[in-house]
Amino acid sequence: MIIDECNLKVAVDLFHLFKTTDFRPQLSTIRVPTLLIHGDIDVSAVLELTAKKSAPLTAGSQLHVYENAAHGLPFTHTERLIGDLLAFAKG
Repeated sequence: MIIDECNLKVAVDLFHLFKTTDFRPQLSTIRVPTLLIHGDIDVSAVLELTAKKSAPLTAGSQLHVYENAAHGLPFTHTERLIGDLLAFAKG
């Protein structure tokens, strides 16, 4: 979805939902291989508050932390991301 196509109230409500909902109880129900990829300088989803807490709660998950990567790491670390995704899918 392109943000220009999203109603502003819906976008704000969704952002609020993500910021206030605790999804941790559901993480233990995941039964498929899970790859978590996170940037170490992401200020909108702080590593210590998100991925580092989620990984231990998701059985068999892998956490890859990208140095000097922010929230937009698919754009700034494209090649590494593609490589990690392909390696994970093959594994």
